[in-house]
Amino acid sequence: MNTLNIKAQSVLVTGGCGGIGLGVGQAFAEQGKQVWLVDRNTAGAQALTERFPNVKTLEIDLGDFAQVEHRLGPLLAGEDAPEVLVNGVGWSPKYKAPGERWTPWNMPIAHWREVLSVNLDSVFLTTALALPRMIERRYGRIINIISLAARMGGGGVAPVHYVTAKTALLGLTRVTAQEVGPHGVTVNGINPGRIDTPMIHDVPDEVNQAIAKSLPLRRLGTPADVAGSALFLASDLADYLTGVVVEVNGGGYML
Repeated sequence: MNTLNIKAQSVLVTGGCGGIGLGVGQAFAEQGKQVWLVDRNTAGAQALTERFPNVKTLEIDLGDFAQVEHRLGPLLAGEDAPEVLVNGVGWSPKYKAPGERWTPWNMPIAHWREVLSVNLDSVFLTTALALPRMIERRYGRIINIISLAARMGGGGVAPVHYVTAKTALLGLTRVTAQEVGPHGVTVNGINPGRIDTPMIHDVPDEVNQAIAKSLPLRRLGTPADVAGSALFLASDLADYLTGVVVEVNGGGYML
């Protein structure tokens, strides 16, 4: 990708070692930025860390809040704290058992809370940890990777806990943008549609192909499609954008 004018020197991506997060991390690494990839399993980023010495990984369970505070807190509060936080973590378990989808009437509250903890609570926590240093600097960029499901519901594919968490992220993005705008920090979101990552391959391939054929652009998205919007939102071209959600979905949802 061509170099953009991105003031930030350091970027932290949660859920950064696979799928969309890995694509976003690679895009910032190609811009010469120091990139921290945070994930429960960092093996998926090995090739990227070997290719880019400016990419580092942190193996953290983002659903374990004590671990997040203990290990991410010092990094996000330090002198070299990342100026860009990309909340890319996402977990969408669709099946209770083979062939049996999770539904509102068969889901234990413990499972509901576990999925919301990863998809929603962890985003709130990493944002809360990052903001004091950003406010002190009077500069920062927070980019939340949300989901088309937040606009359109599950569509018989995405489960209720995932859709609920991602919908709540729309509110978190807007309110945080209002709160921190006076301090020089912008908060925006990206709503990816059907992006070709391992997360979408836990359903039959014909489901994904049918979705692709239904889109005006007639294809599934790629992590690079999402990464391009993340770069834009981190660049000076987006200095006057906050509280915005970019719809990266091939035309599947139009405002």
